[in-house]
Amino acid sequence: PRRVAQLRAKAEEAGLDPNVWFGSVEIIAAQVIGRETVQYVSNIAKYYLAYSAVAPMIEAKLQRKQQQENGQ
Repeated sequence: PRRVAQLRAKAEEAGLDPNVWFGSVEIIAAQVIGRETVQYVSNIAKYYLAYSAVAPMIEAKLQRKQQQENGQ
């Protein structure tokens, strides 16, 4: 948390929005701690969005299957 607070402060000093990671604090983070860590955060965010989009479809499919198994 302390490191992120420092990065947010540096982003604000650079005229970037400290409350937005992508396209703002991530730029400062890449300069200070390196691109690899920033890329990792980006990948996690992409996976989260992908799974969030697919999860309702999987849940609906499981519910239909369960209803079929229960004879409904």
